[in-house]
Amino acid sequence: MTEALYLYSDDLKATATVVSCEPLEDGLWAVQLDKTIFHPQGGGQPSDIGFINDIAVKKVIHTPDGIIHWLTAPVEGTVQLTVDETRRSLNTRLHSAGHIIGLIGDRRGWHATRGNHFPGESRVNFEPTDPSTIVLPDPSTFENEVNGIIALGLSRQITEVNGLRTVTWGELEPYPCGGTHVMDTRDIGTVHISKIKLKKGQISVSYSVD
Repeated sequence: MTEALYLYSDDLKATATVVSCEPLEDGLWAVQLDKTIFHPQGGGQPSDIGFINDIAVKKVIHTPDGIIHWLTAPVEGTVQLTVDETRRSLNTRLHSAGHIIGLIGDRRGWHATRGNHFPGESRVNFEPTDPSTIVLPDPSTFENEVNGIIALGLSRQITEVNGLRTVTWGELEPYPCGGTHVMDTRDIGTVHISKIKLKKGQISVSYSVD
């Protein structure tokens, strides 16, 4: 299995050893390493991209056998890993913002169930205890609550108990998560809530960051 360095390290450069490199039908190569700093797609977060040596990493996925990197050419031996900083930063800020949105919703009694943190389609879904009693807040009111927490400048806290990794900031309620997150809530930037809707008993909060 691949050691997932990204769970506890924010490094964007590292060295690893190729475990396997197999051709795919679409002309890409499936590469497994002994360890990686590339976050695979999952948990609502897109995969990292970047380079292994000078070969482009197009996508990273998590499989039962380990983390697989899709490359445009084969590699072997000891390799240098470089994660695309711009993409990682945006993914990290969006995912972290999703946690804060989930927290605000949970405090309203909504219960966060799922998040999509892809750029351009980011949203957090909630399942309210009693949809018939829900009065949706104005998006600007919800937005102000989210940005109020972000402005506190709380430090990231990552813990693991019995194999379960949780993430939070300061003394905020933690969430189980395998994604990447900002070290300080202020690193998220400003969150914009574009829409809050109730449909088929589910609340959806759509958002972006800048």
